[in-house]
Amino acid sequence: MKENMEISYDYHGDIDFKEPFSSIKNEDIHFYLDVDTFVGKDTCGQNCNHCWFVNYQKVFAKSFGIHAGHDIYRKLSQQGFNIYPRYVDSFAHNGEFMDIYGPAHNREFRSGENKEETETMIKGDAWTSGKPLLQKNYTDLLDKAVRNGYGTVSITFHGIVDDVDKCLLYSHTDYPIKGVFPGEKCISVISRIQNYSNENVFNTEIRVNIGITIGTHNHSRENLIKYCQLFNKLGVETVRFNCFTDHGRRHPHLQLSQKQVRDFYENVRWIHDNLTLHFQLGVSEDFGTSGIDVLDLPAHVGWCRAGRQLFAIIPCEATITYIEGEEHERIGQIVGCVNIFEPGFGSLTRIKKTNSDEYDYRVHFDVEAIESFTQDRLSGVYKNGCFAGEILQMENYDIPLVDKHRIDVIEV
Repeated sequence: MKENMEISYDYHGDIDFKEPFSSIKNEDIHFYLDVDTFVGKDTCGQNCNHCWFVNYQKVFAKSFGIHAGHDIYRKLSQQGFNIYPRYVDSFAHNGEFMDIYGPAHNREFRSGENKEETETMIKGDAWTSGKPLLQKNYTDLLDKAVRNGYGTVSITFHGIVDDVDKCLLYSHTDYPIKGVFPGEKCISVISRIQNYSNENVFNTEIRVNIGITIGTHNHSRENLIKYCQLFNKLGVETVRFNCFTDHGRRHPHLQLSQKQVRDFYENVRWIHDNLTLHFQLGVSEDFGTSGIDVLDLPAHVGWCRAGRQLFAIIPCEATITYIEGEEHERIGQIVGCVNIFEPGFGSLTRIKKTNSDEYDYRVHFDVEAIESFTQDRLSGVYKNGCFAGEILQMENYDIPLVDKHRIDVIEV
């Protein structure tokens, strides 16, 4: 067995499902705060046709407003919640988000039985398609990242490896997911970041995290091995696999079966035991629990706590509502799964402070709905640790997709 670093995992909480939701403390609840969901040339520079921000009407082209979003982030953090501001690209609008939010993280990574934070969590983690770092001002963007306390850049890699020694990929024209940042260009961005690390005036090294979306097009052991060999050669610090989800219902043929998920876990175990890895290998919770035991991860991993300890807050059109006789302005929805934005579990409201131009923000959970959904998971209505795929397949669960002919742009 090779002496590789422990496999990292997404941490969404580990409180037992039988614990009443009302007893869970704020500090044990994690929110993805969807500050801005606009895609395009000023943000990620892409139009990935499987992107959740592109496919679901709930989150398409919405924003809390860049400064209001930070106010929400700050006030909810003060209330003890774990808040992860999420925008399409950290380098969007010439890095404006980094200036405002400082060294933020878009998710939390742990490893081992003791749930130790991985190196990604030491400093801020900038999430990017890679496209902004192909611009002429990429050194200015990386300077801004370093000045704001970022130590990692995370990029999603789309491509299938042909020749590892030559760092060659199969033609991007044949890659089945359209609108994504080509893998060849991602390799160029990695080189730019590494050159910057060697030459910047801050004497700071930026870590590179690579995310790879796994579907039927690239799930074989041969492909997974080639990915690991390629990124050993390229010298990145983390490679994290996530599972393809058919957002938009346009690629059902790319979705892994449960048997293929089991095979994937077995292949990851084989790779971790038999290959020397110069990076930390990671897996996302969106693969679910089918066969995950082979990885010997902590028991909670794979059993996503979405809808109990993990939620997303997404912007919605502002409306006046009354809660316990007090007037509130409802500006956001609380949802369970942070990728398909269902089910709904409450709302975010704001209240104008007396004799002030400032607002207070309050989270209102639908405790009854949360407990009912938890019982559905415990009773086997949802069998997988990642329930998103089951919801998407339910004929009676209608999730409105984006109507490309009628687009409402909302800024709260």
